[in-house]
Amino acid sequence: MSSLSNDNHIGLTEIGSESHNASSDMSSNNELTSWRDKITSSIARSRKIRGGNYVQISTVDPATLEPRCRTVVFRGFLKENGSETNVMKMITDKRSCKYSEVTTANLGQGQKSNCELLWWFAKSSEQYRIRGQLKFVGSDEEDSFLSACRKEQWGNLSDLAREQFFWKDPGVPFEEQAKVPEGGRDSDGKVLPPPNNFLLMLLYPNRCDYLRLGDNYRQIDSIKDDTMWNIQRVNP
Repeated sequence: MSSLSNDNHIGLTEIGSESHNASSDMSSNNELTSWRDKITSSIARSRKIRGGNYVQISTVDPATLEPRCRTVVFRGFLKENGSETNVMKMITDKRSCKYSEVTTANLGQGQKSNCELLWWFAKSSEQYRIRGQLKFVGSDEEDSFLSACRKEQWGNLSDLAREQFFWKDPGVPFEEQAKVPEGGRDSDGKVLPPPNNFLLMLLYPNRCDYLRLGDNYRQIDSIKDDTMWNIQRVNP
């Protein structure tokens, strides 16, 4: 009973207290800076933390209107003309429920589905809730630049990660896996072309709700007029 009672009195400051020292250098810096600048710093501070690049993607199942959430690996920001954009890269399997749940019948080829990404940085007690649209880049992608990005991402995967895309269909009754190309490579050790079920998953952000628990600082960035970001500090 006492432990439950104590939990009821935990506030934002207490939740982030264990990492207070890690975020104390930010507590006096409340100047408005974009979510993109903030997350770049957060990533740099957490680069050596195992699992620090795991994020949660939340969507709504259009058939049942129930929420769906899963953990994926953030694989960097999309680069264009040598510079990073705001577009966030992940991968997925076209056979997975994740793909079918976020693509609905009324979305045409190339259109994007709404989602929200959650990224918690334990070292600095920072939370990013990034809302935007998803785009899946597959073997039928007409944009040559995005198609090249998909191919590049496939080549950058670890051997074990590539092998998973040659496994049997996910989510069906279990069967022993058949032999798959080791490391996703041919007999000469060369990386095989990406299979049709390999998708590059891109998140195009349009809103970020940022919270820093060390000093209870919160701000919301949102796109204005489709191009300009508006930054506003709000109550935590």
